Amino acid sequence: MNYYERIQRSIDYIEENLLEELTLERCAREAYMSLSGYHRMFLSVVGYNVKEYIRLRRLTMAAEELTRANHSVMDVAMKYGYESADSFSRAFKSRMGILPSRLKNASLLPEMKKLMKVNVVEKWFETDGRLAEKYPDIKVIRELPPMQVACFTYYGHQPEDHAFESLKAWAAEHDLALHREGYRVFGYNHPDPENVDSDETYGYEVCLTIPDELYNTLPDVPADFVRGTYDGVKRRVLPGGKYAVMSVKREEEGDIGQEIMKAWKRFIIWLDESKYTLGGGQYLEEHLDFSEDDDHVGGVDLYVSIRQG
Repeated sequence: MNYYERIQRSIDYIEENLLEELTLERCAREAYMSLSGYHRMFLSVVGYNVKEYIRLRRLTMAAEELTRANHSVMDVAMKYGYESADSFSRAFKSRMGILPSRLKNASLLPEMKKLMKVNVVEKWFETDGRLAEKYPDIKVIRELPPMQVACFTYYGHQPEDHAFESLKAWAAEHDLALHREGYRVFGYNHPDPENVDSDETYGYEVCLTIPDELYNTLPDVPADFVRGTYDGVKRRVLPGGKYAVMSVKREEEGDIGQEIMKAWKRFIIWLDESKYTLGGGQYLEEHLDFSEDDDHVGGVDLYVSIRQG
C-alpha cells in the first residue's frame, strides 16, 4: 500500500464513521503514519486538514439529508455531533451560505458538490488504459513529494541488515517507534547497482522520514561520498517526481527477496509496453509494517522513477 493509498484508507475509515466520535490518532493509525506526518500528508493530498475535512463532510451529509428527507434541523444537528440546532445552523451558514432551515426541497448546493468524498487514487494517479487490465498491480503516481529523511549506508556483506539495524538503533535512541508512529522507511542500493562489485559486497542505504526539528540536528550526506559506510546517521532529501509503484507481499513462507526480484523484472516488461521511460530519480523500496520490536514483518512497495516517453 503506497503513501496515497494509505491516506485513502484513512478517508474510507472517516467516511464509515462520520456518525461516531473520530480521533486523529486513530485516523493516523489507519494510514500507518505518525500523527505529525499524517497531518502534513493529508493536507497536501486532500487540500484540507483532517479536522476540517471531517467537519465539512458531516455538514455535507447533513445537507443531503435535509434536502431529501423530512428531518428537523435539530434531529440532523444531533445526529452529526452538534450540541444544539443553533450551533449547527451557524456552522452550516458559515460554510454553505444558507441556513439549514431553508434547504427543504432545495437542489444540491454548489458548495456541497465540492465537498463529496475525496478519491485520492483518482486525484493523484495516472492510468494507462491500454495496460490497466494487464498490469493492475502497477500504478503511476503523478507526483511523489520530496521527503526529508535520516539515512544510514552500510557497505559490505548483507548491507541491508546492517544498515537497517544501525538506523533502527538510532531511531530507538530518539524515541521513534516505527511500529507505533508509522514513519516511512525506504531503502536502495548505495551506490546504484551498476557500481556494485559483486553480489556479496555492495552498499545499501536505509532512510527514515523524520520530523523537521530532528532533521535539523543531523549533518548532510557528504557531497564527495562515493561508497562506504557512514560514520553516523546523516540526512538527505529524497527528491519527488513521477513514479510507478508496485506492492510486493510477504508470504508466511518464502524469501521476500525473490519476490522483489520478480517484481523488478515485471517493472521492466511493463516499461517496455507502456508510454513511459525511466526517469532520473532514485528507485526506492518502501518497507511496510513493523513488529513491536521494530522488525520489518510486512511487504515492500517498489518505486521506479519514470517520465512520459
